[in-house]
Amino acid sequence: MDSAEARRILVQGSSGPEPCGLTIRIIAGLLDYGVVIVVLFWIYVFARAQQPDGSFIRPALWVFAVYVVWWLLYYGLFEYFWNGQTPGKRATRIKAVMGGGDPLTPVAAIKRTLARPLDMLPWVTPYALAVLFIIATGEKRRQRIGDRWAGTKVVKVDQPDPFRERRL
Repeated sequence: MDSAEARRILVQGSSGPEPCGLTIRIIAGLLDYGVVIVVLFWIYVFARAQQPDGSFIRPALWVFAVYVVWWLLYYGLFEYFWNGQTPGKRATRIKAVMGGGDPLTPVAAIKRTLARPLDMLPWVTPYALAVLFIIATGEKRRQRIGDRWAGTKVVKVDQPDPFRERRL
């Protein structure tokens, strides 16, 4: 074992940083989903076309396609470019990291994002399967299906959030 690995184990413990709890993940998820839905709503409003008789065409298939692309880009790009955080994760001071505590890789961010539809099953109660999976993986791991596939976990952020600092 090299000295860098020994220091990481000494500082972080043998299994890396501890995963965050289920409640904070749900709050972060609700905040993120709210952003996704608000943007989708405005896309839908601007995408409607008014007919000569005053009625509106609702481009359902087009809006659905835009929703899927927006949803995937939102989670994937934010998690990769914001060091494992989406706006919801940043607000709740948590982030996604690799299993040993290293920063999220591009492949891991993509895998986490692509697994979200599985985590959302059954779609009548979104993320019910993810919640059950997080509970089933135990207190030491707290992983959803996307976390298991990508080899990641969601942990608390130690440093203070720069958006919450008070200015004097």
